[in-house]
Amino acid sequence: MGLGETLKNARIQRGITLEHIEEETKIRRLYLESIENEDFGILPPKVYAVGFVKRYARFLGLDENELAEEFKQAAYGGQNQEEDIIQVTPNRINIPVKNILAGILFLLIALWIGTYLVGYFSRAVEDNNTGDRGPGIIVQEPKGNNDGAVEENEGMTDKKQETAVVSVKARSDCWLQAVVDGAKVFEAVLPVGQEEILEGKQSVYIKVGNAGGVDITYNGKQIEPLGRIGEVKDREFIVNDKIE
Repeated sequence: MGLGETLKNARIQRGITLEHIEEETKIRRLYLESIENEDFGILPPKVYAVGFVKRYARFLGLDENELAEEFKQAAYGGQNQEEDIIQVTPNRINIPVKNILAGILFLLIALWIGTYLVGYFSRAVEDNNTGDRGPGIIVQEPKGNNDGAVEENEGMTDKKQETAVVSVKARSDCWLQAVVDGAKVFEAVLPVGQEEILEGKQSVYIKVGNAGGVDITYNGKQIEPLGRIGEVKDREFIVNDKIE
């Protein structure tokens, strides 16, 4: 009985599949099959191949040294070279789990930083081209007097408003998200006293995390608070909407 038949019969008698042996020994199924079929031409270099045979035999409870010698005789014509057989055991080739997790964490952080920097510089270039006063924030200078009222010329009272101008001024710290004409332009905490003026050609959508802590005006007209202190509320202002 040859080497391959000996290993295969022992495996079958024990009811063990090649997949199970591959998982337990970390020897690829391709190599296990080549050993059982005595197709030694596809095996890796001798020092590794002998180690595979010894580990396979040891897993089946067979004499690993005897089968290793038989393998060398069959595969290499009995060359008697003294060499250190490298036992490629799972413990030696496995990377510690903590090192893998650390590597994954490092990669995620690197990707996050890269994405953040690309977005930051992209917004900076865009702001430089458009003249915006902050990254991603569209600011419209207030028209008229200091309280935000819009002056109208006589005889023009029936002219429709061509834009939606929304002013949000914080009386207490308030998280604010703003979307103008379908594009997010602002998302941050608005500190006390700061005002954001947003102008859209179609619409302005705002979401506030402290509805009772901000003053909101639409096209120069102050509206009722969207909610109470601490409430999260949102509202969309569309051009030419009538705000009560």
